[in-house]
Amino acid sequence: MSGDLSSVCSKAIGDAKDDLNHLSNEIWKNPELAFQETHAHNVLTDFLENKGFRVERNFIKKTGFRATYGSGDGDGVHVCVMCEYDALPSLGHAAGRNLSSEASVAAALGIQAAIKQQQKLGKVTVLGTPATEGGGGKLDMINEGCFDGIDFAMLAQPLNENIAAPVTLNILRVRVSYAGKAAHASTQPWEGKNALDAAVACYSNVALMRQQLKPTWKINGIITNGGLKPNIIPEETEMLFYLRAPEQTDLMFLQQRATACFVAAAKATGCEVNFEFLDKPYHNVVHNSVLANMYKKHAEALGLQFSTDEEVLQCSTGSTDMGNVSHVIPCVYPAFDIKTQAPIHTQAFTEASSAPEAQQPVLQCAQAMAMTALEVMQQSKIMSDIRNEFETIDAVHTPVIAGTNPFP
Repeated sequence: MSGDLSSVCSKAIGDAKDDLNHLSNEIWKNPELAFQETHAHNVLTDFLENKGFRVERNFIKKTGFRATYGSGDGDGVHVCVMCEYDALPSLGHAAGRNLSSEASVAAALGIQAAIKQQQKLGKVTVLGTPATEGGGGKLDMINEGCFDGIDFAMLAQPLNENIAAPVTLNILRVRVSYAGKAAHASTQPWEGKNALDAAVACYSNVALMRQQLKPTWKINGIITNGGLKPNIIPEETEMLFYLRAPEQTDLMFLQQRATACFVAAAKATGCEVNFEFLDKPYHNVVHNSVLANMYKKHAEALGLQFSTDEEVLQCSTGSTDMGNVSHVIPCVYPAFDIKTQAPIHTQAFTEASSAPEAQQPVLQCAQAMAMTALEVMQQSKIMSDIRNEFETIDAVHTPVIAGTNPFP
């Protein structure tokens, strides 16, 4: 890899570090939920436009965007870095997506600087993907063909470890509702059919089932509607469950087991059950090992130390619609340590996401992503190796059921 271009790339990121920190803080101070990320959309697109990118606002979704630099003509490589910027209810940026966006924008600036020196390198696209937290913004972009013509994609996730290729799980979401019959809870309870009893029985069924599940299979749920008043037998209740597993075949089996739990609770309480497996299931991330190894090499050269603990390396970091992208084009989705011991989706991680200590690792991660892209853009054989590995992966067909499943 050319040392001159590498220096140009690093300098561009270093020169923008204060602006990048300000950008990250703007997103962090204004947490917005899925598909409502108006402020994040605006500050990110303004920033990129001011840096010379051609920006398309409200792209595919109201809070989506696309920013490009370079012509992409000839034999150059088309690189995509993605931004995520939605927050969690009540917790704010407890997944640190302000830092994820900062890393992606910083990497794009480094790649842009190299392209300015050598136009033939190719093109860089920054894709703003809303609603990672359940809304599946990337799936909408896949369906609209937004990844056509892109050679590979990168995105990094803040964590409390450095992992080049973290494990993620397939996820399926299901909404379960029970219908009973209202009655006065103290005068004539025998006239009612208690939908809350059905929900509690369902929750207990799922909890009992967990003992027989593989350690990598996960099912978690909440009661989103438990009734109106204690003196009214609840007529309607609603629950939401997340089902996760490493492989699609596992998820299909878990879906069948969960369905039995839902139905059994209805039978036991005399209620009716309706369950809907929601659309936009997320797939596991298939990391391209060529990209992951290059990222790790560059990150280690910059001073990042990667975990060697097998328990840490095999532990799931959750689920993401980046997984769906990884089945469409080659991807790498590393995790970077933001200098906290706090787990994600906690208030402590929210605080760590805005701490000054997070700035050095986020910029190191950005540099490593930019260097990875630059190395691929300079060596056609590497791009060939990336494609060859990707083409050996079988296409994913989601076997899970989508839609409504009534049980009388």
